[in-house]
Amino acid sequence: MDFIESVEDLEERLATPSALDCEALRRLAGDVIILGAGGKMGPSLARRIRRAADAAGLGRRIIAVSRFFSAPLANELNRNGIETITCDLLRREAVAKLPPCPNVLFLTGRKFGSTDRPDLTWATNTVIPAHVASHYRSSRIVAFSTGNVYPLVELSSGGSVETDAPAPVGEYAQACLGRERIFEHYSREYGTPCLLFRLNYAVDLRYGVLVDIARKVFAGQPIKLTGCPVKTLRAISTRTPYRKSTA
Repeated sequence: MDFIESVEDLEERLATPSALDCEALRRLAGDVIILGAGGKMGPSLARRIRRAADAAGLGRRIIAVSRFFSAPLANELNRNGIETITCDLLRREAVAKLPPCPNVLFLTGRKFGSTDRPDLTWATNTVIPAHVASHYRSSRIVAFSTGNVYPLVELSSGGSVETDAPAPVGEYAQACLGRERIFEHYSREYGTPCLLFRLNYAVDLRYGVLVDIARKVFAGQPIKLTGCPVKTLRAISTRTPYRKSTA
């Protein structure tokens, strides 16, 4: 059996491109910029794209943009051949200084802390998309979203599907639908090719609902059921990710 022995081993596997990744880079024209690259998925994704471009023999710029609270992370990405830019995307003037790039991956979002600062959650999830969609109106954009925009359903139903109308529950989920609508608006206004990619709560052995539960079980601690069921239902009830092109 193939075991993952360490966080470093896990990261190496996540950052190792497949043959399909390399082929995708060959078919994709131009450089790639990743906004919100300092989060959970960003570093692994940036490395994977960098390696895929190198394996395909392409001289592409891979640019990672984040507030980069962790200087070591930015330095590590630089060593991996990834350009880094420190930027607060809430500041319109800062976004306006970002370099033009034909391919934009938008990973920015706020989830944790939404209860304490719903205003910041809404600003992050709707104002930033407005800045980005306006600045990169001539680019192709993939905007990461969430399955939380779907309604809650009974497990026996088999889960939500892409054709279900959004019915977000709570400020975070509502703000995420707001993010989608902002990108849709600017896509229609400027003709920007934009893909909304809805993901559910992920597990990569470091975080996620199943990891949270497993840690409690391993430590012999009780599992609180006050907030867990909603997250768990959403995490496992959606049958397919949502990929919607708005142009």
